[in-house]
Amino acid sequence: MTAQFNDSFRYRGEEFAVAGISEGELFDISLLDLKPVMACTACYRGYVAQFGVAGAKLVIATLQVNLMRDSGNSKCEPEAGPVINAITPIFDRERDSLFSNQYDNLNYHLEYTGGVLLANGFIEEVYVHMGFHPAWKYNHVIELIFEAGILKGEFDRSAQMSELRLRFTESRGERGSPEPPSDQEITAFIERAFDRRY
Repeated sequence: MTAQFNDSFRYRGEEFAVAGISEGELFDISLLDLKPVMACTACYRGYVAQFGVAGAKLVIATLQVNLMRDSGNSKCEPEAGPVINAITPIFDRERDSLFSNQYDNLNYHLEYTGGVLLANGFIEEVYVHMGFHPAWKYNHVIELIFEAGILKGEFDRSAQMSELRLRFTESRGERGSPEPPSDQEITAFIERAFDRRY
């Protein structure tokens, strides 16, 4: 398994990783009539989004997506994506990039209701080469609260994440040299690593 590309979030002039989502996903890519395919082992979903707030609205600012079509003989070729929100994607027929399509300045409004954890200042000592990194692995964490895609609140959660990080490292230290994990523990760890809910 491989660490996954994080979605990003541009907020107040800073770049953050999307490190937690309280209510499932921020959007369902199939609603855009897109069927992405894996771009590489670091992007099983086949797409990466940059989100932002335009006015007070939650939007997808940029979307990179890998779209392919079956050309017969078990061979797939890059496929140009549809126009979305009056934006035609930049199409990479030669696949010089991981993603065959890039939508810039998309400004696509999302109707999401719930919280989103934005994080930056990743702490390298806690890196694990699998899934998405949770918010407690970052120094600076902000929680944004949305209602029907409208920003309703902002809270600095850095202190709470620091406490979680301390508890995690202390619990690991108390265990000393643990026995190898069971198959069930490994499965649970993998599922948590790919789940951004909090």
